[in-house]
Amino acid sequence: MRMADVSRSIKEGVGFGLIAGAIFAIAQLTANAIGGDPAILALRKFASVLLGPAALETTPAATAVVLGLIAHFYVSAMLGLVYGVYNSALTMRTRRSLGRQAVVGSLYGAMVWLVNFYVLVPIQFPWLLAMPKLSQLIIHAACYGLPLGLLYATAERRVVDVPRHERQRLVPRLRSAPR
Repeated sequence: MRMADVSRSIKEGVGFGLIAGAIFAIAQLTANAIGGDPAILALRKFASVLLGPAALETTPAATAVVLGLIAHFYVSAMLGLVYGVYNSALTMRTRRSLGRQAVVGSLYGAMVWLVNFYVLVPIQFPWLLAMPKLSQLIIHAACYGLPLGLLYATAERRVVDVPRHERQRLVPRLRSAPR
């Protein structure tokens, strides 16, 4: 694993986390609407991690929407960054494989759900315990983890990988090349 791979994966992690977070947010809004709740309730739930349970009912809608988006996209970016660091440790074959990244990303989304709903929510955010667990597992895996993994695989396929023995041979040539 090269430092350049880790650095690139971290940068991509934040960006890909934001993209996957947008997909996840749309899925949450849609799930609320399908379930008969106002779509904005998803954003109020996101805001409640900053404001507490008041965000679900008494906080003005505009405030809940803005703070909900800020909280959600911050968490999405940080989770993407963590995935980026993890991804940089995977083999090149796994990093470039759409199928493998789909599985790894989906498992990562499921792990995020597991930590959220069985560790963080009961301790820090008990007002969110009423959320349907199975649909949340599916949304976390399919609408955050899966896109995250596929974005990484697509990005890795664009990177030219020069084998180590070739890099060692090319470095002296690059340093002596005319500028």
